Amino acid sequence: MGEKTGFRGAGLAERAWLAIERLLSGVVESEYNPLYYLGAISIFFLWIILVTGVYLFLFYDISARGAYASVQSLTITQWYLGGVMRSLHRYASDGLIITMLLHAFRCFITGRYRHWRWLAWVSGVAIAWVVWIGGIFGYWMVWDERAKLIATLSARMIESIPIFGLPLSLNFARVESLTDQLFYIILFIHFSTAFLLFILILVHIVRVTRAVINPPRVAAYGIIIALLALSFIKPALSGAPADLKRLSEAVPFDWLFMFIFPFLNWVSARSLWGFIVATTLILAVVPWLGRRNRKPPAKVALENCTGCELCMEDCPYQAIMMRPRTDGLSYPLEAAVVDKRCASCGICVGACDYKAIDLPDMTEGTVKAEIARLASELKEKAEGRRVVVFACAKGPGPGLLSGGNGTINGLDWARVVALPCIGMLQPSMISSALDKGVDGVFIASCAQGDCHYRKGADWLSARLAGFRPPVVKKSLDRSRIRIEYLSAVEGDAFIKGLTAFREGLKARS
Repeated sequence: MGEKTGFRGAGLAERAWLAIERLLSGVVESEYNPLYYLGAISIFFLWIILVTGVYLFLFYDISARGAYASVQSLTITQWYLGGVMRSLHRYASDGLIITMLLHAFRCFITGRYRHWRWLAWVSGVAIAWVVWIGGIFGYWMVWDERAKLIATLSARMIESIPIFGLPLSLNFARVESLTDQLFYIILFIHFSTAFLLFILILVHIVRVTRAVINPPRVAAYGIIIALLALSFIKPALSGAPADLKRLSEAVPFDWLFMFIFPFLNWVSARSLWGFIVATTLILAVVPWLGRRNRKPPAKVALENCTGCELCMEDCPYQAIMMRPRTDGLSYPLEAAVVDKRCASCGICVGACDYKAIDLPDMTEGTVKAEIARLASELKEKAEGRRVVVFACAKGPGPGLLSGGNGTINGLDWARVVALPCIGMLQPSMISSALDKGVDGVFIASCAQGDCHYRKGADWLSARLAGFRPPVVKKSLDRSRIRIEYLSAVEGDAFIKGLTAFREGLKARS
């Protein structure tokens, strides 16, 4: 079950990240923690980019002579709206890059990219490059000195690919070579990236049930207010107009979009392409590198399945489908598991009230047998109030176990049942523990809003509140049940909460 660390074997980087998340949750409520919504915030930035981009397009002159002047007119003459729109477009693009990188880093550092998540990871790599390409061509459209530099360096890279004929950089060497057609091509590519991004996002979330694509309303308002404030305090401005008759001197450098170009000072364009392709391939195959053994997928016991669809509704990765009966029973539907998509989280077990679906290596029956064993052991060895703990394997509880027998050093009155996801906790398991004579049930969920399997903590909370079947029996004394939401780095809070719960049980006697 892990050593007595409270970190379930998490690395230093993951622990540091989780500590930052919990620190931020102490400032704002967990349900509004922006680090839990990085993907949704990225999509929100994309919507801002799209809306502002459409407005800017209405006033953009698609020509070599008029591009710079039209952008300047928007920025200066129409500063109160056009200038704000341009600044929002620019800063939302920067925000998209930052939140996208943080989202990828968070998924990597917390291990949320392997096995069933491979499609989301690979499509995410593609999304990153499309965002970068869209940003680069967006800079071209301004056609100031920075745009000329970017165009020249981009052309140098593109013309190194042997499929092209005349060097593209000649287009930026002579005034007569700069045609309106080039700006139409640039505009087409820039707008095409937006269309392609939405397709890739659909692929990114296609295997996710109830994907969160919108941040909390409060967070959305906060982002808009911050972007507006930044737009007025430091509006986005153009540099000097592009002059093809002289070399570019010092120009503002945007590391978020121009980070690749400095490499051209040390390597050839072809070598840089090789580096880009190799890096992209390595990133794309990350889900298969050092791959850990995958737990067996859930299995359906058709003789018990009523086709109620609850397991399908609760599955976070669309790994369960309903199909017509194949065994002749009177129910019209039966559940079937798509093995490659199954996360082996056990949420479907928590959703089923008929013993119709189980994890092969941790069935509902074995969990209840473990509950009975631990309850019997508490009766024999512990005095005073006795507590059975149901703990999420991604939380601090399992990391504090002193061995494989469910005990915690110094707490002889408590025993822990570790579940792969707290969403696996079937209401009948809670009843079973209380029926076996223990005084209370303490549920240590993962941090609220940060379930490793997306919705496990939410579904359990709804079952406890009686809003989602199967519900906890109304006859159970709710004062004997407590749920706490804790991350893997909150071992002290786990012990403190568990001890306080027991003290509350003693006060009831």
